[in-house]
Amino acid sequence: MRKRKLAIASMAVIAGGIGWYLFRPERLFINQTVNEGLAVAATRSALMPVASGRFHGVAHEGRGMATIFQAPDGKRILRFTGFETSNGPDVQVYLVAAADANDNETVTKAGFIHLGALKGNRGDQNYDIPDGVDLDRYRAATIWCRRFGVNFATAPLGEPGSMAPEPAPVAQGQFHGVAHEAKGTATIYQFPGGRRVLRFTQFETSNGPDVQVYLVAAPDANDNETVTKAGFLHLGALKGNRGDQNYDIPADADLSKYRAATVWCRRFGVNFATAPLMPHPH
Repeated sequence: MRKRKLAIASMAVIAGGIGWYLFRPERLFINQTVNEGLAVAATRSALMPVASGRFHGVAHEGRGMATIFQAPDGKRILRFTGFETSNGPDVQVYLVAAADANDNETVTKAGFIHLGALKGNRGDQNYDIPDGVDLDRYRAATIWCRRFGVNFATAPLGEPGSMAPEPAPVAQGQFHGVAHEAKGTATIYQFPGGRRVLRFTQFETSNGPDVQVYLVAAPDANDNETVTKAGFLHLGALKGNRGDQNYDIPADADLSKYRAATVWCRRFGVNFATAPLMPHPH
């Protein structure tokens, strides 16, 4: 019996070690910051930006700029600045043969050039581009978790100066708890072209079953009844009870009517937390 218990314990240790190697859960909590300069054989002033774009999140949040620079001798570098995304196991940098990649399938079907392992999930960093790569074909930079086949974030690479301007904040408010404690900021951003997004930053509340995000037709909601009586727009399931996250707003939503963001437990009809949305002063 004792030998059997020892064997079981040994197998558990081995299984745990394999699980740790595959998932590397500690990487979810440890950020790796890089601060590389733009050092090449030519002087920095001689470098020419030939393509650039902003990162957007796919499976994880992503922000910062990706820019391709070319030196007089033809050497090309993909440079990230102000970059930040989640950490993870076996994360790589790809140039993808597509204009953009909003999912995993685009990367695997379009094809890609591997530039190397991600040097850090935060900070400025450089990646050499192999000679002969056709930048008319490879038009997006993707942060790819090779272990699980997941697109963390992608930056579409357009002509310098062709990127759309930053989205403008149009309304904002701080979360307050109702049935549960909550903190963080809710901001509505409008993009050129009309797309609008509700973004939570430094957000935190309790977890629960069937939790949703609503825009409520009221200036605030301090109880459950206000939400149900005033009416609401459903933006989707809460992506996480902690952290930064985005929710698309329907094109026809009247923001002069829907003036509060509520985190709502649909299972029990409970208002977890609400952020009143006031016009942003810009």
